[in-house]
Amino acid sequence: MNKVIRLKLKQLLPKTVFTVLVAAGLILTGCNADEQLGLDIQPPGDELNAVKSDTFLITAYTRQADSVRTDETAVSLAGYYTDPVFGPTKASFCTQLRLSGTDVNFGDNVVIDSVILHLEYYTIYGNNKQNNRMTFNVYELSEAISLDSSYYAFSPIASGRKLGGKSFLPNNEDSVYLGGKILAPQLRIPLDKNLGKEIVEASAMGYMASNAVFQDFFHGISVIPTSENPNGSIISFDVLSANSGLTIYYHNDSDTLSYKFNITTSCARYSNFNHFSFAGGNPDLLAQINGDTALGQQKLYLQPLSGTEAVLKFPDVTALADDVFSVVINRAELFIPADLSDITNESYPRPVKLSLVALDEDGDYAFLSDNTIDAETYGGTYDKNLGCYRFVITRHMQDIITGGKMSYGYVLMVSGTSIYGNRVILNGPENTNPMRLELTYSLIQ
Repeated sequence: MNKVIRLKLKQLLPKTVFTVLVAAGLILTGCNADEQLGLDIQPPGDELNAVKSDTFLITAYTRQADSVRTDETAVSLAGYYTDPVFGPTKASFCTQLRLSGTDVNFGDNVVIDSVILHLEYYTIYGNNKQNNRMTFNVYELSEAISLDSSYYAFSPIASGRKLGGKSFLPNNEDSVYLGGKILAPQLRIPLDKNLGKEIVEASAMGYMASNAVFQDFFHGISVIPTSENPNGSIISFDVLSANSGLTIYYHNDSDTLSYKFNITTSCARYSNFNHFSFAGGNPDLLAQINGDTALGQQKLYLQPLSGTEAVLKFPDVTALADDVFSVVINRAELFIPADLSDITNESYPRPVKLSLVALDEDGDYAFLSDNTIDAETYGGTYDKNLGCYRFVITRHMQDIITGGKMSYGYVLMVSGTSIYGNRVILNGPENTNPMRLELTYSLIQ
């Protein structure tokens, strides 16, 4: 690099330390130790100088997340636990039921043997290693819900009369033997037999002629955990499974039968999450969500289910835009180390993936171009060997520096924030193992 270019870089980036790359490969240390540079963009021009910098100023802080949409997700969450860092979290859900057949003839002299709500489940997040039992109650919805409406994490659930409840020990390695078949683990909650009687009587009055008519008669159910066990967990229920639904077992004058109500994609349903203002949580976390943005320079706290997210800003990046030199971004990577000193990770494992979105001038989220063009390269997946999350945002940085795109900041969150419970503590930009933005770029005179 000639003297003119060296002087210009010092003027543009007084806080930046850079190294001229003399080879196509680069051996890196720390969080990105196994990375090969590999230039993604080959800039034009004869005078090409590859520059690497990882000392751009980053500001970061944790804030409480907005209420995310939770309607019609493939997974419905329910449970309660108290996290030693984030405090208590409660998840509940509600859903409509659909007929498996219309105009049902239950026969003469019907006797209800049992009414069972059965819900297949597969993942358990929280302290489920201490044989901690959980209690779930089931309620009839007192108000109708609709596929045409939008529901969010903080949308209340209008629960009416209690239909039943059960205390059980979740075990995702368990199985259920039913009807001569071995089924996936499921929660089976006995409900009030009177519900079965009411449905049989309603059928005789034409309320099972169609799904629309039935849902006007019976709005649906809610599944709500009690808060009696702080060492519980959040359970992922596969409500769309063929093993999930509500079944009435009965007999009449001639036979012993059953009738199943299904939960399908045509059922309106949504989850509700409550973090109880993170009561009893880590003081550092509480201070950040109450407005202390300086503490985020050391540690950041991400929790899904409309818990917490992190706001990031890169104020130094625009200094690369210059009227003398053109800047071509060869590669831009954001490295976000996890807090490896977090001893709670054993009980509360980190999320597999994080998401990074841009903020627009109205504060709304917008996808980065790198994500929309090549989501796999874009990244965000946790690397256990390196102990960090990594995003490749080359195109977006180029848009900021030379494309005239404005930067209003970024939001970092857990991917699948409405269906996963995994949280994580991250190192901030001023930590001893810091979050950093690493740019490799070329200056063309």
